[in-house]
Amino acid sequence: MADLQGTLCDEHFVRRLLSELEAGRSFVLSTIFATKGSMPRHAGARMVHFEDGSFLGTIGGGSVELIAQERSKGFFTGEENNQIEWMTREKTGMACGGDALVGIRKVTPDQKDFFAKDLMNLIDAKKPFVVIENWSDPSHVLVEAKAVDMFPQDDIRVCSDVPIWDEEAATYSEPLGPEPVAYIFGGGHVGRALTPVLASVGFRVIVLDDREGVAQKKDFPSAEAVYHNDFSDISTDVTVTRRDYAIVTTHGHAFDIKVLQQLYSYKPAYVGCIGSKRKAAFAKHTLVERGVSKGWTQTIHSPIGDDIKAITPSEIAISIAAEIIRCRANFRPEKLH
Repeated sequence: MADLQGTLCDEHFVRRLLSELEAGRSFVLSTIFATKGSMPRHAGARMVHFEDGSFLGTIGGGSVELIAQERSKGFFTGEENNQIEWMTREKTGMACGGDALVGIRKVTPDQKDFFAKDLMNLIDAKKPFVVIENWSDPSHVLVEAKAVDMFPQDDIRVCSDVPIWDEEAATYSEPLGPEPVAYIFGGGHVGRALTPVLASVGFRVIVLDDREGVAQKKDFPSAEAVYHNDFSDISTDVTVTRRDYAIVTTHGHAFDIKVLQQLYSYKPAYVGCIGSKRKAAFAKHTLVERGVSKGWTQTIHSPIGDDIKAITPSEIAISIAAEIIRCRANFRPEKLH
């Protein structure tokens, strides 16, 4: 799990910034947008210089942070303006040998609505969103926060779990809000084996099953929650987002299809359904007959999992986790810098 302290994922950090703006005080915000090589902190790390001379947060210490601190002091004396720069190892002399793209900008009380309304409302709603900073004109940096459902379906920023710096557009996009959830629909042998595996690689796991004897939290200690309910309306217990992952392993193809049909409206980042090629073809055909887009059915990973000749529930769980890990990685830019 990433270190969220001193980032816009850190609610206490954001509330402190808002309190400064509400008091009529400005601050200078330094942000790492991208890195190359080895660096102590990476994209999303932020440091703030307040009017009283104090600092909050860190962009990694060392020469990079010292340079940012010295420049941020100049904003209050009128010697510095908004700026973005690759602080290379040649400039910083840092022993780690890496480079960091750092943006430094002044935030004034007239910008408090972004923090008070846009940012805090999305944080309080506990829904995934993206903060976008456009630095094409450093003298007038455009910043906005958008819920993931406001993006086009094929926008990589919806599903990426890491910040993205677009060099050509001079735009930084950072995914924020709750960590992605891996929803397991069906808590049988595979679902039970899969839960701890996905939890161990950074997913919050929620299990749903319609069998009272199966949907027992004690049997899924790694799960964030376990729900017992009919598969006819999964929205009773959960709200799947476009950043989430869905694994369908119910105890019958009719239930699988029922869940898949509902997932179509959510369009999560990943949908996988257990079963043979014949069962997969039947399920997809049935979904199309029920009004589901044929194009979307082709995105369903079914048969599920990487082909590692898995046989046992534990082996199948590993194969599913491998496929999900690969899918998650594919949403990241090829080069994070």
